[in-house]
Amino acid sequence: MKKVLFVATTAKSHINTFHLPHIKNFKDNGWIVDVATNGDEKVLYADKEFALPISRNPFKFGNISAILKLIKIMKTQKYDLILCHTPMGGVVARASAFFSKSAPIIYVAHGFHFYKGAPFINNIYKFIEKFLAHVTDAIITMNKEDFEAAKKFTLRKSGKVYKIPGIGIDTKKFLNLKMQTDKKKKRNELGINENSIVILNVAEMIKRKNQKTILKAFAKIKCDNAILLICGRGKLEKNLKQLAKKLNVSHKVKFLGFRNDIGEILFASDIFVFPSFQEGLPLAVMEAMSCNIPVICSDIRGNKDLIIDGENGFLIPFNDINGFAQKIEQLCKDKVLRDKIGKRSTNLILKYDISNVIDIMNKIYAQVLD
Repeated sequence: MKKVLFVATTAKSHINTFHLPHIKNFKDNGWIVDVATNGDEKVLYADKEFALPISRNPFKFGNISAILKLIKIMKTQKYDLILCHTPMGGVVARASAFFSKSAPIIYVAHGFHFYKGAPFINNIYKFIEKFLAHVTDAIITMNKEDFEAAKKFTLRKSGKVYKIPGIGIDTKKFLNLKMQTDKKKKRNELGINENSIVILNVAEMIKRKNQKTILKAFAKIKCDNAILLICGRGKLEKNLKQLAKKLNVSHKVKFLGFRNDIGEILFASDIFVFPSFQEGLPLAVMEAMSCNIPVICSDIRGNKDLIIDGENGFLIPFNDINGFAQKIEQLCKDKVLRDKIGKRSTNLILKYDISNVIDIMNKIYAQVLD
């Protein structure tokens, strides 16, 4: 029986968030699946789970310990394939595979830390990725910019760079949710008036997600019945609530925290906003597309792979507060335009469906193992 190892920094915010369908795919095909993370949460379908002292911070000494521990695991378990995710998961796994002379290794880049507009210091990540490519059998990217960058790397032997349509989204789940969700009932549950125009953001409250721009833009719009929902948690939550109060919009902003009913909230919303500084290929935007909601997002890598400006949404420079305000206000006042733009995502989202992504991934695995 063949064995595969998934490696990532965390189980909770990465493996369990993005990769359970991929792990199940291996299990359904008769593979043994092991997982190595920092051990912050149990992983469904995993045969064995290994906890590593791995950190997102590349300068933490624990990452050296994680490499040494993973070398021993790879030597004893003898995997047929290794799949690594997250920047430090990719570093630790590929270094360990090299020193243990292990199985073919695939690095799935969810978004390189070097990108157009990134701080100059981020070029250190480009150097690391370029160096580690020499011990990598395949690099899988999810957006055009990363694909073009990775094609310039030299991979091991006849290694190849691939581009896939994201990590996959269950479009059927959202279709079922659409039929099951009572929009009026959901709004009542959230304490929202039936006639409100609901603007939604779903993201961790950290600097990279740039919720400040949403709040500042929201404060500028002239739409009395507009309400802003922010779903997520993070270290900037207190600061964002203070900013909403300072901008005199706190009575029209609801911070909903972490939610397990994002799909239902999407169907109860009218507009999705996403002004991030940096993305790979954002699942949140794909989920909004699956719910046929018009998207207003930052004009950056990943977002512009999903949104065609003026077709299924709008692309705005991430620091253009007036630009966001203008488009939010335009959509608030024009239901026909909201419906027209939202529906244009119906066919566009299909190629990102999980079944299509898994079919593509299976072909890549076969090529790498051949």
